Amino acid sequence: MTLLEQASLMLAERRRGALATMMPDGDKALFDDEGRLVSGTLPPDLISAVGEAVAGFVDREVSGVVVVGESEVFVEALVPPPRLLLFGAGPIGEAVCAVAAIAGFTVEVGDPRPAFAAPERFPAAASVRCGWPDELLAGLAVDSATYVVSVLHEARFEDGLLPAVLRSPARHIGALGSRRTHRARVERLHDRGFTEEETARIRGPIGLAIGATTPEEIAVAIVGEMIAVRRGRGEPGTTARSHG
Repeated sequence: MTLLEQASLMLAERRRGALATMMPDGDKALFDDEGRLVSGTLPPDLISAVGEAVAGFVDREVSGVVVVGESEVFVEALVPPPRLLLFGAGPIGEAVCAVAAIAGFTVEVGDPRPAFAAPERFPAAASVRCGWPDELLAGLAVDSATYVVSVLHEARFEDGLLPAVLRSPARHIGALGSRRTHRARVERLHDRGFTEEETARIRGPIGLAIGATTPEEIAVAIVGEMIAVRRGRGEPGTTARSHG
């Protein structure tokens, strides 16, 4: 298998890494997302320097040049398309799906209510499944390019989902609701043994503070926060109007 075939396989398997090309001679090397050499050849000093830089490029999903002395190496981040697991197929879920798809996310929708989990309501979704969130999640491989958003807004739905996703490598976890609702969900998780560090991964209330009120505006706030996380600029924010 050639180096480029290995890079293609890495993306097909939703693994992250980087392809390094020495300029101008074109020697190439493939690294995993922790900066370890997978295959290819570069001078030892360049392997070390590129390996140290890879994690930053991959995390920000950008490419750039690493300069070592008089040598330059172009580092191309290899990152699978971001995937959004969206739980909640009401009006806000519809809007989030549409906006996220436009922003380049592959969206998979889940909802335990058959009347809501109708594929025709989500033409932009890659899939729409009916089932309880934790049961649906069990059949999905959550990786570091996965974003999980719950707009179900009820403890009976979230209390199975959040414990299942909190200890996953998901890039982003967000849940709709007011500050009061979020405090209550965090308290329930603490009662189940989750630490403050673990529950701090949940962005709640989800969304950037842009004063959103309508489902469409809330969707923009939620997807905006996801983009900020994707580009390494995301700090937990809140919508100006809480819901619940």
